[in-house]
Amino acid sequence: MKWVFIAALCVTLFGIHILAAVTLAKTRKLGKNRFFRLAFYLIITDACLMIEYVWKVITTNIYEFSIDGLHQYHCIVMIHLCPAAILCSLLMTLSMCLHRLNATFTTPKRVLSALTSNITIVLGFLFIHVYVLLRCVLELLNPRVPLPCDPLYNTEKSFLLFIDVPFAIFVSLIACCYIVVIWRIRTHQYLVMEITTLSDEQIQQQRKASLRMRYNMITLSCIIVVTACAILPRTIYGLYINVSDNINAEIVQAANNLLLINPLVDPFIYIFRIKEIRSQFVSRCFRSNKTTPTTIPTSLPATSTTCSGPNT
Repeated sequence: MKWVFIAALCVTLFGIHILAAVTLAKTRKLGKNRFFRLAFYLIITDACLMIEYVWKVITTNIYEFSIDGLHQYHCIVMIHLCPAAILCSLLMTLSMCLHRLNATFTTPKRVLSALTSNITIVLGFLFIHVYVLLRCVLELLNPRVPLPCDPLYNTEKSFLLFIDVPFAIFVSLIACCYIVVIWRIRTHQYLVMEITTLSDEQIQQQRKASLRMRYNMITLSCIIVVTACAILPRTIYGLYINVSDNINAEIVQAANNLLLINPLVDPFIYIFRIKEIRSQFVSRCFRSNKTTPTTIPTSLPATSTTCSGPNT
């Protein structure tokens, strides 16, 4: 009953992602902070992946994968939609890296600003889904296609070239962009240290900007490491299968389940690394139900009493 645990885990992660998205939206900085907005998009794509993965797990385990039927069409759709969600997640991570790269320049570069704009992200989402669903339609129309519910279906050479190679390309681009960002931050710090004509206010602003950049880079580093650990094992083993023709079904299933590492860890990265989300989360979870007693001030009117004796 491992699939029941995986399905329950995906449903739980979906709820955590929705909570993280609502918490991030309540910070009211999505319109001001571009990094937060990209993180919000990444949360949404991970939440969509959870729903698609639950559907795939239930379909492949309730029905017999070696028998032809309507459930095979469900499998082929889900097997293609899940990589589409993962590619969108990688696209958002790459956009966050490009945004950090753009922040290292004194004046933002127009090309980098265009690559991280909302229009580009929407076009990227559409292109990824058209790219993946095109192969899905071709597979549905192909009468010789293997049974899609078979766990070894997504280890075929055609599937690897179509899905896992883009995974590897995205991870490589993210790593290269991250290295360039780190190099530019180091270079910028050395240049600032050499400049001695800055005023105290300018030095304070530089320190705040450097600290903010450092926090964002730590957050981005965690996301990139988790992404690499989730994506690369399946891609490397899939390429190994096509070279050696030695397939182990358990390793394939384990590599597929490793894809859940990314949406499993990402919400906790947001909670512990982004101050605004952490503050919202702490205030929600540890909100005190104690009521402070209210004291009603009572003012006594000043009355003057005159004591006069009887006139005799």
